Amino acid sequence: MSYNFLIQATRVLNVNNYDESELELVTNFLIAADEDMLSDYNNTCTILSYDNDLELYLEILSTLLVVYEEREEYEICELIKNKMSEALQIINKKTI
Repeated sequence: MSYNFLIQATRVLNVNNYDESELELVTNFLIAADEDMLSDYNNTCTILSYDNDLELYLEILSTLLVVYEEREEYEICELIKNKMSEALQIINKKTI
């Protein structure tokens, strides 16, 4: 999953102009990110307003969480929360 995908996901979600297949695609890709990918995001800083790309990843997950909470799709919310927790653990490892 590239940085470009994160930017595209941000644009799609923030404009609120997405269909079900786009939402599902973004959700599946973000939830499928493994620890290696999250670590790569943590060690990369593409946008200067973030300390690293993992912060952008977390911001996108937060937006997704709101979308799915509004839809009352709590199983997906739980998956998103778990992935957020995993990402936060990686960030905390680096700062300790």
